[in-house]
Amino acid sequence: MDHLEVSRRGFIRLASGGAIAGSALALLSACSGLVPTTPTSPPAASTSGGGASAYPNFYPVTTGPKPDFPAAGPQYQNGFINYPKNPPKSWSKSPPGTGSKVVSYTNTGAPLPPTPLDQNPAWQEVNKQLNASVDFQIISQADYPTKLGTMMAGNDLTDFILIGKNVQNLTAFLKAKTADLTPYLGGDAVKDYPNLAAIPTYSWTNSACARDGKLYMVPISRYQPGNMLIKNVQVYDTEIGKDYTPRDADDFKRILVALTRPQDNRYALAPISNRPDIVQFISSLFGAPKNWRLGSDGKLTRDVETPEYKDSIAYMRDLVAAGVFYPDASGIPNVTVARDSFIATKFVLDNQSYGNAWQDDWTRGPRQNPPVVPAAVAPFAAHAGQQPVHHFGDGYYGTTTLKQAAPDRIQELLRILDWVAAPFGSQEDLLLTTGLPDRDYTVDPDGNPVPTQLSNLDANSVPWKYLTQHPQVAYWPGIPDYARAAIDYEKAVIPIGLQDPTIGLSSPTFEKLNVPLSQTLQDGIFDVVAGRRPLSDYDQITRDWQTNGGNQIRDELQQVIAANKT
Repeated sequence: MDHLEVSRRGFIRLASGGAIAGSALALLSACSGLVPTTPTSPPAASTSGGGASAYPNFYPVTTGPKPDFPAAGPQYQNGFINYPKNPPKSWSKSPPGTGSKVVSYTNTGAPLPPTPLDQNPAWQEVNKQLNASVDFQIISQADYPTKLGTMMAGNDLTDFILIGKNVQNLTAFLKAKTADLTPYLGGDAVKDYPNLAAIPTYSWTNSACARDGKLYMVPISRYQPGNMLIKNVQVYDTEIGKDYTPRDADDFKRILVALTRPQDNRYALAPISNRPDIVQFISSLFGAPKNWRLGSDGKLTRDVETPEYKDSIAYMRDLVAAGVFYPDASGIPNVTVARDSFIATKFVLDNQSYGNAWQDDWTRGPRQNPPVVPAAVAPFAAHAGQQPVHHFGDGYYGTTTLKQAAPDRIQELLRILDWVAAPFGSQEDLLLTTGLPDRDYTVDPDGNPVPTQLSNLDANSVPWKYLTQHPQVAYWPGIPDYARAAIDYEKAVIPIGLQDPTIGLSSPTFEKLNVPLSQTLQDGIFDVVAGRRPLSDYDQITRDWQTNGGNQIRDELQQVIAANKT
């Protein structure tokens, strides 16, 4: 669950399913308690920085290439089959940097570390165009939460700091040690940074970049669809049937058993260790909510308190007993490393994030021997005739905050972020995502960059997109079929999507206890799923969460929701 700030003007509801959109919620600081503060629907054009709204006004980029698949609505992406020929430069001003050194503390979703700066001409060219020496302290995803906490507790901060989700005591840290960005980005002040102004409002608000009326972070925007079930097309379509969609949970189990061949060291599904996303995906098949369900009476019910979620856990226990999950999880600590095993056909299906993870599979998979093409399994429900449910993503990967500094330094760092958020179809975007021509890519007759083996390491693995990024589009170099597949998937899942109705909400107890409380709950659920504890322990695990702080979090969030209805 993520933090955010909300307006008393009401909730924006998603057109499909009536879930409350994140851009209509409000963050509440642990220091100031349960007081809604900042409007979060797009602020009026007259709003100035530090005024009624700390959030930037939204000004989309109106120039650029015409999409092959225009967005079907504000929740959708534009899709492009080809990269625009002769892409223009988007930055016509003086370089954003002043020749200084800039350090970012970050992790990366890339499968391999980047080519080091001193051996990486693409990285060097970015720094040259920035007129800054940007370096990254790249921490593994597994270690990042702990090491971020250590950094937050000390005073040795980097210029940019990647903030993930569910960070304890974040509001207090932001107020004490990071820059107030409101004077620079709030309201129409953001016009000085036009690429940041084009970031969708939901990404700012869902990620709670503003706290107590001040803006402290810049979002790393992402798409609306959440995780998806990815199949190895060559294996699945051959053995199960081309484009076959499971009819229900029993049929899905039949498919999983059929795909599992221990004698060939091949299994149907990725290992479940370290994979709460797989538990969430299975729960969505049964119609469970994403984190919370909001009743018409204003009462919140946590997912683990619903019968649908409990049924999904019993089902997963049955799948574990059937042996369909890849058993050797010791070398697969997270979802990023899992992609290596997926394209090595150690398992045929995996639950992966829409967008970047899918693109990574599709970039590397076809190069395997035998080749692996990743495609989505269409949505289905656990019970035949039941409407499928898709859990939306959060609309952002994380946020970037800046350590406190003099105004000139803050403005320089924001100009760098603005340059990094260069729009799709620009020379800067091509350099950031694909690298240098003739080394990292060639250009085909249609103008598309064709990545070489170096492209991923020189460009994509350098964590520029974990500073910030332009609004997402459905395109990936070297994958001509990606745009149509991505747009088709959006059209299949957005109409059936559910969002967490508390996305962006926070409270004193949430900021203090949610991280350890959620971890204890997750550990207990995993023990039940894996058979280390009996299913009869499920109710006690839920009660422990309730009594150790869950009920208090619920009460506080309900107060916020009630306040925002007035």
